[in-house]
Amino acid sequence: MNRQKTTLAVLLGLLALCAGAYLALRMWNSSHPPATDTISVTAFSDPSSFSFLGTDGETLSFTKQNGVWQWNEDSTFPADQSAVESLAEDLSHVEAVRAISDPEPLSAYGLDSPAYTIQVADSGGMGATLLIGAAVNSDYYAALEGGETVYTISSSLLDTLSIGLMDLAEPESIPSVREDNIQSIQWESGGTTLLLTKDTETLSVESEDTGSVETVTEYHWTVNDNAIPQDNETLSLLLDELSFLGFSSCYDYDAEESVLASCGLTEPALVLTVSYDDGQSFTLSVGQMDGDGTYRFALLNDSRAIQRLSASSIDVLMGLTQEQLLTAPDTEEDT
Repeated sequence: MNRQKTTLAVLLGLLALCAGAYLALRMWNSSHPPATDTISVTAFSDPSSFSFLGTDGETLSFTKQNGVWQWNEDSTFPADQSAVESLAEDLSHVEAVRAISDPEPLSAYGLDSPAYTIQVADSGGMGATLLIGAAVNSDYYAALEGGETVYTISSSLLDTLSIGLMDLAEPESIPSVREDNIQSIQWESGGTTLLLTKDTETLSVESEDTGSVETVTEYHWTVNDNAIPQDNETLSLLLDELSFLGFSSCYDYDAEESVLASCGLTEPALVLTVSYDDGQSFTLSVGQMDGDGTYRFALLNDSRAIQRLSASSIDVLMGLTQEQLLTAPDTEEDT
């Protein structure tokens, strides 16, 4: 019996000791956050230029002037400022997974003939050339030109670099329209022209609940001088498509005639002109689909910049007919 009491006392003592040690360790950890040993390969606070070869063979050489990024080869290129700035930040803050301070010759890491050679500089004139070589497991070897250290860096940077020039182009913007500011819609396709015009009627209506007089605006549409029934489904879908119309990306910012022809834009499948507000308008020319049918090529007004337009976003526009617009909606009596 005494032996059991002694054993129990020892166990309780050990338990108390472990509990105290655990609490002490938690308190120490809370006051001493883990150290993070960041290995910086490049570290520029205000990047102002960078250059490397894109996947399309174009030299992606950009410089920031007066706060605006420009492509060095052509200042008219419509650079997506947000995308270029993000890329510059990525190239200016490259971190290593590990550093090899006593490396073998550069050829051992594929750095004598690097897969990527990237120049980056900041607004203060400081710069560096980053070389990226062979793959190692899920990372890549890298080094600064003239440096003595070889690094391994995450493959995520290679994903960032896998772009071409047009990936950095900003698509043009289609003006924002909706039923209340559209005046007319002219639709031309396959030799057929549909002209939709709108009349606005303002009514004073007495509220059944409060008895107060409220102002209600109604729109009355016609197509080729024929009245479109109220609540026509095709018209509603058409107006919805127009209100959300926008380009997905830019395909060619200054297309030659041969490229326009190959995209079906010298003889468009659809030409749409929308008049809105007081005397403003835009014209959208829609050409062929791309290879997998995801997009259609399009032009805005007289621009030669070919844009991609989601094919699914213009289903109603592409298949529009006068018969659809003149179909009265089903009523309860019909059903």
